[in-house]
Amino acid sequence: MPLNGIHHVALNVRDLDRAERFYSEVLGFSVTHRFHTGLRHLMMFTGNAHIALFEAPDLAMDSALDRLSEEGYQHLAFSASPQEFDSLVAQLKEKVTDVEGPVQRGKGRSVYFNDPDGNHLEIHYDEA
Repeated sequence: MPLNGIHHVALNVRDLDRAERFYSEVLGFSVTHRFHTGLRHLMMFTGNAHIALFEAPDLAMDSALDRLSEEGYQHLAFSASPQEFDSLVAQLKEKVTDVEGPVQRGKGRSVYFNDPDGNHLEIHYDEA
């Protein structure tokens, strides 16, 4: 089965407008599609990654994320170049308060943080 890679990862958020601002203004994603049928959601893109954000205003995010962290995904990681990493971390720390790291991970470095809804995120690079 020759797949091309991952098309997108979908995340639940309580406030779609707030999440859109975070992913566009903090992380540089741009909206590619808006959907208004069923759950209100949108598709965003940066580099080689799409994410879909689904608005779920009544979702108890804390208990859902606790369950996901123990039984599902741990985090969503974005790739950066080694040359840009330190600058990206400095920019991130100006906009996000809960940044952890950077830390050495194998032959690369990572920084961890949460989006406004508590989704666990990482920016990582690998040495060439």
